[in-house]
Amino acid sequence: MTTAGGGTAAAATAVATAVTADAAVLIESLTSSFRSGEPERGWGPPGAPLAAGDTLAPGYLVVDHLRRGSRLDVYDVWSEQRSCRCIAKTIRPERATDERAIAWLRNEGVLLTQLTHPHLLRGYEIVRSAEPERPVLITETLPGHTLSYLIAEMGRLRPLDSAVLGIQLCSALRYLHGHGWAHLDVKPSNVVEIGGRAVLLDLSLVCRIGEKSSAGTFDYLAPEQADGERMSPAADVWGLGVTLYEALSGTTPWASACHRERTAGGGRHYPQRTERAAPLRTHRRLPAALSRAVDECLTPAPESRPTIAELSAELVAWSGMDPQSIGT
Repeated sequence: MTTAGGGTAAAATAVATAVTADAAVLIESLTSSFRSGEPERGWGPPGAPLAAGDTLAPGYLVVDHLRRGSRLDVYDVWSEQRSCRCIAKTIRPERATDERAIAWLRNEGVLLTQLTHPHLLRGYEIVRSAEPERPVLITETLPGHTLSYLIAEMGRLRPLDSAVLGIQLCSALRYLHGHGWAHLDVKPSNVVEIGGRAVLLDLSLVCRIGEKSSAGTFDYLAPEQADGERMSPAADVWGLGVTLYEALSGTTPWASACHRERTAGGGRHYPQRTERAAPLRTHRRLPAALSRAVDECLTPAPESRPTIAELSAELVAWSGMDPQSIGT
């Protein structure tokens, strides 16, 4: 790997040292959106992550290594061109020839740099790393916390705050669906809240509407995702419904189910395939119209769920909020 010279290395180290306590919490919160997993075999010994002051790609100096997943490394970097910190997502060095991981990252990069919406993460560019050469996705960093962090800290959100968040995420999802894409991974760790504005992260699992997919996160998979069926916007309605359910109750619908245990056949048991979620008001006294709007998202049959537009309208009607006043 290429390292920066003494002056630039010292500058990057100074940037890292100058990070305030609030900014450090921000970075820790943001990195929960990037999935980690068990290292896969067959790619050789793990390559060491870069250190502060190293050059990740031309014009990008490492401030900190944030997280390592099974395929990806995530860095806090300093952009010399923009004179600001950014998030950089790249393939782990030992997997530099992993075409599948490269394709996923490039696909996400193309989408994030081409799609523009106030409630979607903004991608700046895709660049090439130093040796071993790999794509690097550069995105904005966000001065807020993930929804999963807020739920962990607060237990649950206020009903009005949850409704506003839901309206904004509906806007982002309608935009994605209008361009022919399903997100497939709507969950609290993929949402950042910034002073009342929700931003949806991570387009790495998106697929074209009408294509088959079983990708997603276990607790937030729609039944049709668990079955690997053709995807429609209804899968994202489900994911958003589970996200709002968790924000309002502090728990996922099947948190008590032992659904991570392997079955005798070697597959996973997904309770959402066969079990209806307990009504939201089982966990908390909430206005009937709000809880009903969320419960309807968790209807097993995708064709029976509300559309994103219908869900947004229900949340607007209950909250009394003007969508334009909250940036949708």
